[in-house]
Amino acid sequence: MFSKYPFATSLFAVLVTFGLPGPNVEAAAYRLPENGDSVVGAVTRLKLKYEDTLAAVAEKYGVGFREIVDANPGVDPWLPGEGTVIQLPTQYVLPSAPREGVVINVAEYRLYYYPKGAERVITFPVGVGRSEFRTPVLETRTVTSIENPSWTPTDAARREHAEMGDILPHVVPPGPDNPLGDLAIQLLEPGYFIHGTNKPFGVGQKVSHGCIRLYKEHIATLVEMVPNGTPVYIVNEPVKVGLRYSEIYIESHRDLYAEQDLAVLKQAVAEKTQGYAASLDWQRVVKVLDDLTGIPIRI
Repeated sequence: MFSKYPFATSLFAVLVTFGLPGPNVEAAAYRLPENGDSVVGAVTRLKLKYEDTLAAVAEKYGVGFREIVDANPGVDPWLPGEGTVIQLPTQYVLPSAPREGVVINVAEYRLYYYPKGAERVITFPVGVGRSEFRTPVLETRTVTSIENPSWTPTDAARREHAEMGDILPHVVPPGPDNPLGDLAIQLLEPGYFIHGTNKPFGVGQKVSHGCIRLYKEHIATLVEMVPNGTPVYIVNEPVKVGLRYSEIYIESHRDLYAEQDLAVLKQAVAEKTQGYAASLDWQRVVKVLDDLTGIPIRI
C-alpha cells in the first residue's frame, strides 16, 4: 500500500537543513510516539534561490501557503530574495481528536490520517471553506472514492460565478475547469468531499465552498490508502497543546471563523495543561498566542 508514494521522514529534515536538494514530497509520515506524546516531526530550514517564491516552495515541500507564510513573518512571499533562510513548518502537535481515520483541523489547514494498526500518522496541507462557506465541524465517514468527478455547483456557487460573468452549467464535467480535480472522496455528510484541485495555490488557504482541497499528488495518495467507511473528524482547533519528553509545546494558529480572543485562548491553554500549569511561562505563552506562527514552541 505504501510503496507507491515516497513519504517525508526525518531523513528529509536532514537533507533540507544542510541545503541539499529536497525531494518532491508526496506526503509526510511520522511514527506515533510510543509514550503517548503528541508532538511529531521537526522544523526544518531551507536557503532559497533568487527565483523561489513561498508558494512554489510550499507546493514542492508539501506544506500549505498560509502555513509557510505564517512560519516566516517578515519574509516577502513573492520575492524572498537570494540566500534567505526560511523555516519549513514540518513539526506538529497532533490535534486533540481520536487518533483514528481522518482528522482535519481547519484552523491549521491540515489533514491527518491514522492508518489502522500502523502506529503512524500521515499528514497533508489542505484548503478549506471561505468564511461565508465554512467547512463544518462534525464527525462523519468516507463513502466512496470517485475518479474524474463531475461537480454539481450549489445555487450559491452558481450565483457567485454569475456575478463575475461566469455562467456555470448545472453539472460541470471532468476536466481542467473542474475545481474537484481528478479525484474525490465523498463524505457521508451530504454535499461535502475531500478532493483534488485545478488550482494548487488554493491549498493552505480559505478558498472552497466548504469542501477540503488537496494537492493532486496528495489526494492520489489518500485515495489509495483510505478505505470506504473510514471515520472523519473535522475540528477547529486554533491552539493545540502537546507533550514531548515531558515538556509542554503550544502551536497557535488564527481562528479562521472567529475573532481572536486572548483571554479565551489563555483559558484553553490552562485547561489543556492542568497538572502542569505551575511550570508554565505565561509571558512566553502570550507571545506564542500573539505570534501565530503555527510552529510548536516549547514553553
